Amino acid sequence: MPRYDVVVVGGGAMGAASARALAMRGQRVAMVEQFAAGHDHGSSHGRSRIFRLAYQDATYVPLAQRALALWRELSDECGTALLTTTGGIDHGPVEILDEIAAGLAAHGATSELLPAAEAAERWPGMHFEGPVLFQPDAGRVDADATVLALHRRAAELGADVLSGERVHNIQVAADGVEVATGSRTLVGGVVVVAAGAWLPKLAPGPGLSGELPEFVVTQEQPAYFDAPGSDDWPVFVHYGDRSHYGLFTPGVGVKVGEHGTGIVVDPDARPAADDERVRRLSSYVERWLPGADPAATRVDTCLYTTTPDERFVLRRFGDVVICSACSGHGFKFVPAIGERVAALALEQ
Repeated sequence: MPRYDVVVVGGGAMGAASARALAMRGQRVAMVEQFAAGHDHGSSHGRSRIFRLAYQDATYVPLAQRALALWRELSDECGTALLTTTGGIDHGPVEILDEIAAGLAAHGATSELLPAAEAAERWPGMHFEGPVLFQPDAGRVDADATVLALHRRAAELGADVLSGERVHNIQVAADGVEVATGSRTLVGGVVVVAAGAWLPKLAPGPGLSGELPEFVVTQEQPAYFDAPGSDDWPVFVHYGDRSHYGLFTPGVGVKVGEHGTGIVVDPDARPAADDERVRRLSSYVERWLPGADPAATRVDTCLYTTTPDERFVLRRFGDVVICSACSGHGFKFVPAIGERVAALALEQ
């Protein structure tokens, strides 16, 4: 049984970013993923994720700023443009926009508040009924390309990347941690549990269930719509009774979704897509995106793993590091989360 400095459980975006960051720091790393690289069973797949600095909770702004620098570094390192800058807009209640603008300004980030008519003229095909906050650094991250690039770089830096092996048990011993799959036991000084929607099933293994918040796994359901000219649209977040997000996705159309309205599921027993939720998205598109055809051309499902306050769990308990950086808004932070997890794993 080889002895690793760190064993990373989970090869989605967060786990792969952590494995790469640790390998860059000279650690002997194993990363074990239950599915093939680039699978679509969890939270890290698809051509597009929103990157933005704009947050109602301004404590996320510095982390997003750090992530922006690291996305550029990672793109250069991989020779692949993972982040495309499009600018981003927020609209909805004015008090929310004011809060976002104040948080951006407090951290030196620029934004511009536009009247609805000016925003509609600037981005034909989109409809607004109040002020619109524009932030120029926002954009689109290619999630599929990111995960594959992180797997490749982790391996090139010396990590053992093990795909198609599901972890069944994590056992903390006196001199380290044993991670058992169906075919082997990996022994490491530290384990990083970055298992996404499967984390609630694994976390009790290290005896941490009483130390962690409740994780709720839901199946979310974005859809795609044809919209000529939408490749010039900014990414958007629209606050309301049901908050919506959207962004152009190359080769597919405009991706539109509701944030955090999915049904609770077991990640190993997921239902089919729900027609009623597709109809809701089509109604939204018909009203707010008049430049798009409201008939969905494709429906995806993905998983959120959400804490009660939607904050991330990045904590070390002895030889166990928990990495649950999702709650439906984590992908934009991927390289910065990898950096933070590596620092936690290397603490003495």
